[in-house]
Amino acid sequence: MSRPILAAALLLLAVATADAEDGAAVLPELVTLHGAQSTQRLVVQQLTDGHYRQQATGIEWSSRNPEVARVSPDGIVSSIADGETEIVARLGSGEFTAKVSVHGMQEPHRWSFRNDVLPVLSKAGCNMGACHGALAGKGGFRLSLRGYDPPTDHFNIVLQDRGRRVEFAEPARSLFLAKPSGAIPHKGGVRLEADSLSYRIVAEWIASGAAEPTADDPHVVKLEVLPGVSLHRVGETQQVLVTAEFSNGERRDVTPWVKWSSANEAVCQINDQGEVTVIGPGEGAVSAWYSSQVAIARITVPWDNPSAQPGELVAPRNFIDEQIDAKLALLNLPASPRCSDEAFVRRVYLDTIGKLPTPEEFARFVASPAEDKRDKLIDELLERPEFVDYWTYMWSDVLMLNGTLLRPEAIKAYYTWLREHVESNTPWDQVVREIMVATGDSVENGATNFYALYQTPEDMTENACQAFLGLSIGCARCHNHPLEKWTNDQYYGMANLFARVKAKGWGGEPRNGDGKRTLYVSTSGDLVQPRTGKPQPPTPLDGVSLPMDDPGDRREALATWLTSPENPYFARSITNRVW
Repeated sequence: MSRPILAAALLLLAVATADAEDGAAVLPELVTLHGAQSTQRLVVQQLTDGHYRQQATGIEWSSRNPEVARVSPDGIVSSIADGETEIVARLGSGEFTAKVSVHGMQEPHRWSFRNDVLPVLSKAGCNMGACHGALAGKGGFRLSLRGYDPPTDHFNIVLQDRGRRVEFAEPARSLFLAKPSGAIPHKGGVRLEADSLSYRIVAEWIASGAAEPTADDPHVVKLEVLPGVSLHRVGETQQVLVTAEFSNGERRDVTPWVKWSSANEAVCQINDQGEVTVIGPGEGAVSAWYSSQVAIARITVPWDNPSAQPGELVAPRNFIDEQIDAKLALLNLPASPRCSDEAFVRRVYLDTIGKLPTPEEFARFVASPAEDKRDKLIDELLERPEFVDYWTYMWSDVLMLNGTLLRPEAIKAYYTWLREHVESNTPWDQVVREIMVATGDSVENGATNFYALYQTPEDMTENACQAFLGLSIGCARCHNHPLEKWTNDQYYGMANLFARVKAKGWGGEPRNGDGKRTLYVSTSGDLVQPRTGKPQPPTPLDGVSLPMDDPGDRREALATWLTSPENPYFARSITNRVW
């Protein structure tokens, strides 16, 4: 049951080094600028063995047609007129180009509250949890955390308290600008410099009437980070670029307004402008957050070790070893030597059946001269009843078998159902599908008890995401997730898939009665999203929405999406559970 799923999942997670010719390139290679305010920063990357590192000095930038687009000495392209051209980066005797397309220059430009003003506030920290994004706000002024509720934010900025925070005729006198710019005292200090683009965006938005957000506003659907993977030495720097793709097809450089963080500051650190400084060897990642979307760039820094000698190398035995060896080679780390028989026998017993070998078993294995004794021992352990007991116990924890919330007959049925699947080596995608679409008597069909443990659509959603996708989305129950891409709308779209799951006998003290419940699915009913007062279309995370009026069991579509080979979250989660 574990071995085939482990293999399939690791295939999805494998990271291979791309084959590419050495050289240099401009990133991004294709640039689209829309309107007079559009800009794009470029960087030149040196390509070595399929990995990028930045070439930061000695670059001469120019535009083949400055009447269409111009480029600054530090590689920032700005739009001049509709048309197409190329930006040229000269490095020594080499010449590298990026294609630029400019359009929309004749269209009147207006700053968008949703897509321009809110990112400025997020970058400045105004709507973070330590400031006005706190639940109670600060100083009588509240913003939604990281801007997840644009209509409410617009009301609080423009209309609340008789509109005292904005002055349309003189934006600089607006409290909304005067405080963060330091023109009048502000406990949060200076957040917007008066000569900055961020200040100008807010001031011009106010001067043009402080337009409110609408449902038709384009919204960010994806972030792209360049370079996504880069290879460095200690002390080097790397400028990371972030492009946002909007629902109307527009692509925009949003690097100046991204919130950055580093997952491992012992490897790399990143400043507010998106410039990475390499600190030490290892593999790190920097996260880019913009408008409730998250993307990651990986920074690899090899160790300064001598190369392994041929006699020190251990031949790979399977595709997992091959992937590990490739990663170790990239990091210039020697592989650990083959473990001793004494260590192996102890580890394999603990991993497969959850207990140590007896002295007799230990001695017999160590004394055996057979070359294939390790393979044979693994096969023997997988056939032992203790393997079934141990892995049933392991998955009982994941599936939350709980004697406090379930009566003895119900928990016995749940456990027996799970143990039979472990014993028969049922694939995990099939097990999870049975749970997702389970109906009927809780004693006759043990899988239904997954829903009996926590009986609201919200709890069902969070439990399913945690158990089967390895995702903790509870933060999105109240607001957009501050660290991941899941939004409040996505949370309630996912939860609405469970809105029609009902049972005869639910409610009251869970330990009362005999534990018998009958799970069924209603043909109507939706979960109302508290923030909007209406239901979200039932939608799997990153999936396709279902019709609101379809009377069928919405969990069928959820189960299909969840266990799909194209769903990376499920494969990764099951792999990590087994591994």
